[in-house]
Amino acid sequence: MKVYAVIGGWNYEGESFDSMRLFDCYSTAEKYQNQLTNDEGFDYALLKIREVCMESAIRWENDILVAA
Repeated sequence: MKVYAVIGGWNYEGESFDSMRLFDCYSTAEKYQNQLTNDEGFDYALLKIREVCMESAIRWENDILVAA
């Protein structure tokens, strides 16, 4: 599954993972990127396309829910 990852950062300090969010819509990700630099006070914001794997850590076996 393709997602858009957005994270804000400061020059000389790096990225802040507290600001990181994942989006499935490019326009929403772009708006958040602008919000980080214009409203949240970050020096820059990165927007990158990433692949994520959506798998469950639990599964059913013989009508019993088990952890992987």
